[in-house]
Amino acid sequence: METHGKRNMTLDEIVDEIIRLIRTRDELGGYFQQEPYKGDFFRLFLAAVDADLLKPTAPKSLKLDSLISIIGARDPEVFDGETWPMFSAAWPEWDYAWSRAKEAEQRQKARD
Repeated sequence: METHGKRNMTLDEIVDEIIRLIRTRDELGGYFQQEPYKGDFFRLFLAAVDADLLKPTAPKSLKLDSLISIIGARDPEVFDGETWPMFSAAWPEWDYAWSRAKEAEQRQKARD
Protein backbone atom coordinates (compact mmCIF):
# COMPACT_ATOMS: atom_id res chain seq x y z
CA MET A 1 0.00 0.00 0.00
CA GLU A 2 1.24 3.48 -0.80
CA THR A 3 0.26 6.44 1.28
CA HIS A 4 1.55 9.97 1.58
CA GLY A 5 2.99 9.54 -1.94
CA LYS A 6 5.50 6.74 -1.28
CA ARG A 7 5.61 3.02 -0.65
CA ASN A 8 5.52 1.91 2.95
CA MET A 9 8.94 1.93 4.56
CA THR A 10 9.99 -0.89 6.85
CA LEU A 11 10.82 -0.39 10.51
CA ASP A 12 14.53 -0.84 9.70
CA GLU A 13 14.42 1.71 6.89
CA ILE A 14 12.70 4.27 9.10
CA VAL A 15 15.16 3.77 11.96
CA ASP A 16 18.16 3.92 9.62
CA GLU A 17 16.88 7.16 8.12
CA ILE A 18 16.19 8.67 11.57
CA ILE A 19 19.77 7.88 12.59
CA ARG A 20 21.11 9.33 9.34
CA LEU A 21 19.09 12.54 9.72
CA ILE A 22 20.08 12.99 13.37
CA ARG A 23 23.76 12.56 12.49
CA THR A 24 23.45 14.96 9.54
CA ARG A 25 21.77 17.64 11.64
CA ASP A 26 24.33 17.22 14.41
CA GLU A 27 27.17 17.61 11.88
CA LEU A 28 25.71 20.50 9.86
CA GLY A 29 24.01 22.38 12.66
CA GLY A 30 20.92 24.47 12.20
CA TYR A 31 17.78 24.77 14.26
CA PHE A 32 15.68 21.61 14.65
CA GLN A 33 12.42 23.52 14.19
CA GLN A 34 13.45 24.85 10.78
CA GLU A 35 13.13 23.18 7.42
CA PRO A 36 14.33 20.84 6.19
CA TYR A 37 15.01 19.13 9.51
CA LYS A 38 11.60 19.10 11.17
CA GLY A 39 9.82 18.28 7.92
CA ASP A 40 12.19 15.42 7.16
CA PHE A 41 11.70 13.93 10.62
CA PHE A 42 7.93 14.39 10.38
CA ARG A 43 7.89 12.54 7.04
CA LEU A 44 9.51 9.60 8.85
CA PHE A 45 6.84 9.83 11.54
CA LEU A 46 4.21 9.62 8.77
CA ALA A 47 6.05 6.63 7.30
CA ALA A 48 5.77 4.93 10.71
CA VAL A 49 2.04 5.75 10.80
CA ASP A 50 1.59 4.39 7.28
CA ALA A 51 3.38 1.17 8.20
CA ASP A 52 1.16 0.75 11.31
CA LEU A 53 4.21 0.98 13.57
CA LEU A 54 2.63 3.42 16.03
CA LYS A 55 -0.49 1.49 16.92
CA PRO A 56 -0.57 0.40 20.57
CA THR A 57 -1.22 -3.19 19.49
CA ALA A 58 1.44 -3.34 16.77
CA PRO A 59 3.73 -6.37 17.09
CA LYS A 60 6.62 -4.15 16.01
CA SER A 61 6.45 -0.64 17.31
CA LEU A 62 8.17 2.66 16.84
CA LYS A 63 6.65 4.22 19.93
CA LEU A 64 9.39 6.25 21.62
CA ASP A 65 10.41 3.55 24.14
CA SER A 66 10.90 1.00 21.36
CA LEU A 67 12.66 3.54 19.17
CA ILE A 68 15.10 4.31 21.99
CA SER A 69 15.86 0.60 22.42
CA ILE A 70 16.38 0.03 18.70
CA ILE A 71 18.59 3.09 18.20
CA GLY A 72 20.49 2.29 21.39
CA ALA A 73 21.33 -1.14 20.02
CA ARG A 74 22.35 0.20 16.60
CA ASP A 75 24.04 3.52 17.23
CA PRO A 76 23.98 4.72 20.85
CA GLU A 77 26.23 7.71 20.10
CA VAL A 78 23.21 9.33 18.44
CA PHE A 79 21.93 10.06 21.96
CA ASP A 80 25.00 12.22 22.67
CA GLY A 81 24.28 14.87 20.01
CA GLU A 82 22.13 17.94 20.41
CA THR A 83 19.44 16.71 18.00
CA TRP A 84 18.31 13.67 19.98
CA PRO A 85 16.61 15.57 22.85
CA MET A 86 14.62 17.69 20.38
CA PHE A 87 13.71 14.73 18.21
CA SER A 88 12.74 12.55 21.19
CA ALA A 89 10.47 15.33 22.47
CA ALA A 90 8.81 15.87 19.07
CA TRP A 91 8.14 12.18 18.25
CA PRO A 92 5.64 11.49 21.08
CA GLU A 93 4.06 14.94 20.60
CA TRP A 94 3.35 14.07 16.96
CA ASP A 95 2.04 10.66 18.03
CA TYR A 96 -0.30 12.25 20.56
CA ALA A 97 -1.57 14.87 18.10
CA TRP A 98 -2.03 12.29 15.34
CA SER A 99 -4.05 9.94 17.56
CA ARG A 100 -6.25 12.81 18.82
CA ALA A 101 -6.88 13.92 15.24
CA LYS A 102 -7.86 10.36 14.26
CA GLU A 103 -10.22 10.14 17.25
CA ALA A 104 -11.85 13.45 16.28
CA GLU A 105 -12.20 12.25 12.70
CA GLN A 106 -13.91 9.04 13.88
CA ARG A 107 -16.27 11.01 16.13
CA GLN A 108 -17.16 13.29 13.22
CA LYS A 109 -17.85 10.33 10.93
CA ALA A 110 -20.08 8.78 13.60
CA ARG A 111 -22.11 12.01 13.75
CA ASP A 112 -22.52 12.26 9.96
